[in-house]
Amino acid sequence: MFTTPAEIYEHSFRVHSALPAVQEDARSFTYRDLWVWSDAVMRQLRGLGLVSGDVVGIFAANRAEWIVGESAIARLGMVRTPANFMSALETVAYQLQYAEAKVLLTDYDLGTALLPHLPAEGGPVLVQLSDPQGRSIPGAVPLAEMPGEEAEPDRTEHVVDPDARSGIFFTGGTTGRPKAVAHTARSAAAALYIQMVEAEISAGERMLVMTPLAHSGGALAAAGIGRGAHVRILEEFDAQRSVDLLREEAITWTFMVPTMIYRVLDLLDAQSPDGTPEAGRAVLSLRTVVYGAAPMSPARLAHGLRLLGQVFVQLYGQTEAPQFCTRLSKLDHDPARPELLASCGNPSLFTEVRVTDDSGAEVPRGELGEITVRTPFALTEYIGNPEATAEKFWDGWVRTGDMGVMDDAGYVYLKDRRNDMIISGGFNVYSREVEDVLSAHPQVAQAAVIGVPHPDWGEAVHAVVVPRELPEDTGSPTASAPVTGASPLTAEALLAHSRDGLARYARPKTVEFADALPQTPFGKIDKKALRAPHWEGASRQIG
Repeated sequence: MFTTPAEIYEHSFRVHSALPAVQEDARSFTYRDLWVWSDAVMRQLRGLGLVSGDVVGIFAANRAEWIVGESAIARLGMVRTPANFMSALETVAYQLQYAEAKVLLTDYDLGTALLPHLPAEGGPVLVQLSDPQGRSIPGAVPLAEMPGEEAEPDRTEHVVDPDARSGIFFTGGTTGRPKAVAHTARSAAAALYIQMVEAEISAGERMLVMTPLAHSGGALAAAGIGRGAHVRILEEFDAQRSVDLLREEAITWTFMVPTMIYRVLDLLDAQSPDGTPEAGRAVLSLRTVVYGAAPMSPARLAHGLRLLGQVFVQLYGQTEAPQFCTRLSKLDHDPARPELLASCGNPSLFTEVRVTDDSGAEVPRGELGEITVRTPFALTEYIGNPEATAEKFWDGWVRTGDMGVMDDAGYVYLKDRRNDMIISGGFNVYSREVEDVLSAHPQVAQAAVIGVPHPDWGEAVHAVVVPRELPEDTGSPTASAPVTGASPLTAEALLAHSRDGLARYARPKTVEFADALPQTPFGKIDKKALRAPHWEGASRQIG
């Protein structure tokens, strides 16, 4: 078994050399192309004076150079630190400085925007990816070009210490400055294997990746490259463009966050007025839709199963233990067992999961506690933060900060982030449960629930709702679009809808409507942003 990403990349380059590897709108590359290009970038990084253990940042739009750069960094035993192009520029600059990045691979648009936020001296050397318009960042070094067909791949097997640091990744920072999460080459390799297996990535898979390559999309793309898949990269998500690619390019596998899935499902609804499942999927080759970053509401998940069939796989993890701590498999996405649709699944391969109390002791099945995991792809530490590191671990187990329960069959049900739990009139309210009930209303596209100040109860349950755009009335409601030509959604209708499914103290006291919910750069609903206007000037803040 290979124990480092370097070994995984080099094995795949050799074995799949003639196969298509990466495709963009205007460019495509074989595995041999990636191999010789990775060789060239390795020579360039060495020429810049970098050695094993040095940190290289990547901050660029979705394009093939992500995979080329990451493979070169891994093969040299260097440390990669990816930065999400959706993050604030000040945050990216902070991350690069904290990680002590010596080189930054970037493109013209992002690099130019970031430049004023970098130190005038002592910052990373900028290595610029090619620009279609021929523009150059002042002072940047052009990235090594892909060699021609005459170039011979470097068949050296690069030996990397499995226990050496290989990556520095930053948490979402929703409760303060992002923390720097350290992973070794061994943990990175374990994560790649888990993703190949649990995300059901096959050799020759046609994968559509359209979330930022700095996050889950990139990790899954790397797993695809390790497996010999054909990775189709889209610069950014667009629902209509995504549906077109699914249909036109025989895509078999894709990863989306729930909000993306909702938009695709609604678009398929609009394009399938008879509402039959065959209308949505007959022209699709999709076998697998992996989703994560946030849970899907059971109602919308059932909607997806009606339209697309049993193709869904849910992942649950976090930066500290990435991607697949648990997974809800395709078989578990079973309309005959609807209770499982509220679960995030059971432990993935090589992973142990338990639910614990505040002392770290396991609680009985069915009781609420904090989800903790033990896995070979866990972090080693929060860099420069021994207090947070000590708090994160319980005798080798990683505390996720998520509250949940485990049933007798080992399925885990998330209830809330520890910091998102609402305490109203002395009762604990779990926002996930309220959101699931609200999202079951046929006119709700998304719902987020937060606690807001209340003079009597301490906190009151407040819902922010995105109404669903329904198809025009065709005269006959369908299973996929339960309500057509309906009256506009009202707060009164939602409150009435919640009465049967929620205890009195858990029902929303107030409702506001929005065109969209704010998101973090990692695809999660940004509840800190939702809470901010309500808690400004209050004596107590929530997480």
